Amino acid sequence: MSTETTHNAWQDIRLRGFADLALLAEAWHWLDATPAPLVHETIGISDAAGRILAETVTAGSDLPSADTATTDGYAVNATETEGASAYNPLVFSLSSTGSTPCACPVVAGSALPAGYDAILDFGAISQVGQNRMEILAPASPGDGVAPRASTIRAGATALAAGRRLRPQDIALLGVLGIAELRVIRRPRVALTVAGPKTGTADALTPMLRALIVRDGGQPVQANSAADVILIAGRSGAGGDDIAALDLIAAGGTMTLHGIAIRPGISSGCGTLGLGPGPVILLPGDPPACLAAYDLLAGRLIRRLAGLPAELPYRAVSLPLGRKIVSMIGLADIVPVIIANGTATPAGAAGACPLTAFTRADGFVMVPETLEGHAAGDTVRIYLYDPA
Repeated sequence: MSTETTHNAWQDIRLRGFADLALLAEAWHWLDATPAPLVHETIGISDAAGRILAETVTAGSDLPSADTATTDGYAVNATETEGASAYNPLVFSLSSTGSTPCACPVVAGSALPAGYDAILDFGAISQVGQNRMEILAPASPGDGVAPRASTIRAGATALAAGRRLRPQDIALLGVLGIAELRVIRRPRVALTVAGPKTGTADALTPMLRALIVRDGGQPVQANSAADVILIAGRSGAGGDDIAALDLIAAGGTMTLHGIAIRPGISSGCGTLGLGPGPVILLPGDPPACLAAYDLLAGRLIRRLAGLPAELPYRAVSLPLGRKIVSMIGLADIVPVIIANGTATPAGAAGACPLTAFTRADGFVMVPETLEGHAAGDTVRIYLYDPA
């Protein structure tokens, strides 16, 4: 679509509003056409938590490399401790001289001495002399011992490509002796907020920055090289809604403007020249901006970061305590409050204030093919909190 054609289309939207809306599936098709994930980069493991592995990590050697003590205590031959008890203590020597069974002091993490197959902790022994002790309980072969390669064998997969690294994964990398690794580069997201119409404080920048980081992105300045450009606010069809017009004036195009999601109808997708990545227009109303980000911008950022494109919320199925009235042709995001195993809408579809979303435990997404849900219907709820 040429700049002139796009400009005329935008002027037409200004005259008659968003009468012709692109379905959410159409917007997803456009977003998903962007190649993903991004290229790789090498980082140290101290910076790797939360990053996405670009290459599979394999173990270079057995871990542990030998049978290893898992506790402080004494290494023994288990068969020599048979019958030991507090009423029948067995005398062991701390040296290998003579015919008395021998015990060898060990510390956790040390290799098991040759000829021993179990570890007794200090609670199972009683010192009776400088070189002698009494065994007060029997041991079984393998007690207190981590066999060689019980953690991982040489050549086995330690962490697969595509994994989002957790703190325990970082510990495993350290144990394997890996100091650096290849991860998918974070998508750089340039954020411009057009400013609230009412002159109130900027609510969008802190919310969107937090969402970008949650989805694996890296917020950057608006004039920086970016993989994605977000323009929040002034995306509608009013006289002061200049976001689309400014994009076109800068040589960009609006591929879609007006998407069938509520809240968030005035969202749009486009491009800016040949260099930067896709441009996404987000509404200035915070609830609409949140919904449009999750369904559009977040989907793209997650894909570029190597994460699943789907909504990053845990989902549960619960019955509705009150009906939801929706509109055919619009995908509605309706916040709900959960109590006593029932989900109750926090407001009417398309008319929920920001406080309804802050009070909500999650939201129901009503597809554009339905007129809503009746009370008692079991619905899928996306939970805002992970726990």
